[in-house]
Amino acid sequence: MVLQTMTNLIPDDITLAIPGNVGFFEVLIVVSFILHILFVNITIGSSVLAVGKEIQGMSKKDRKIDRIAQQLADHTSIMKSIAVVLGIAPLLLISVIYTQYFYSSTNLIGKAWLSLIALLITAFLILYLYKFTWEKMRGGSKALHVLIGATGSLILLFVPLIFIVNVVSMLYPTMWAGSEGFFHSLTYYPQIWQRYFHFILASFATSGIYLYFYNRRAEKKIERLLKEGETVEDEAEKREVHKMSKRLGIQTMFWTTALQLVAGTALLMSFEKEVMMLYMGEDALLTGLLLGSILLTLVLLFFLYKLGKTDSKGNFNAVIITFVIILVFMGWMRHELRESYLHDYIEANPRTTEKVLPVVETEDDEEGLEVELEEDAK
Repeated sequence: MVLQTMTNLIPDDITLAIPGNVGFFEVLIVVSFILHILFVNITIGSSVLAVGKEIQGMSKKDRKIDRIAQQLADHTSIMKSIAVVLGIAPLLLISVIYTQYFYSSTNLIGKAWLSLIALLITAFLILYLYKFTWEKMRGGSKALHVLIGATGSLILLFVPLIFIVNVVSMLYPTMWAGSEGFFHSLTYYPQIWQRYFHFILASFATSGIYLYFYNRRAEKKIERLLKEGETVEDEAEKREVHKMSKRLGIQTMFWTTALQLVAGTALLMSFEKEVMMLYMGEDALLTGLLLGSILLTLVLLFFLYKLGKTDSKGNFNAVIITFVIILVFMGWMRHELRESYLHDYIEANPRTTEKVLPVVETEDDEEGLEVELEEDAK
């Protein structure tokens, strides 16, 4: 009875049919989201780490630490463009598959959603300024330079909250009537902050492994140039910077991945009991995905520890393979969670999966309409 009453808030699906197989689109949304969120994580994690390392370099007056920060800022400006482009596909797919829910939740935070364009443009311009004024402000304007970078990073840290509120509120149609906008939603809906901290930790972990990967390649490039008889400017400093960056990348990924075990547990406990129990043994697939992700996380920590001790190609490949598998598990679980929450609502308010034939009026219909109009006129 409650479900029937509350589903009145859910609009009927548009008559335009989903242009393809729903199952195929569900695979696409998982794959496209994983690719998108990978670069989003690197962008946000690198921007925050860049500011942090620049502050550390200022306090210690260490040029090498400052070079690491500059490197991270360069990565941010590149990765954010890829993240934006790759975000188009999952945004279109979620609006096609979950039209009634996604557009409804978007309308509830309409002002915040529209502000995304201004926020992202502002953040990107500030981070470009942060990147291209690095050398010019290296002297006596370091504090101002840090302030510029911190401002851009804070905007990037705020933006995910808008997306998280949007995708969480679409899971709770029964709560739409009490929603009072974006800022109210931050404490109104469950899961919001648990998801946010889970996401932030993932951002640092992903930027950490990317930082290691980039500097590992840079080291190989120096070795190749030296073998070819070419000289490398500031070779000793560059080697030390790459070594320090790799160490920073491994440490960042190790500790944030370890903290994910706590953040993931907190997120699981924030689910509705019926949904949480699906991951606790009532559904074989979801329970298997959860246990598999936990086991793989422990395996990843083991390989990260080994990589920190022995910088070998085998250990690095093991980390990358395990990390990619975890990404697939997380993307899959995220989709299954959405399906679990919306299953009953979708059954009560089915999607338009087939073309709706137009209604053809007959002569009898026209005569009946004329009679009704005459009666209304009387």
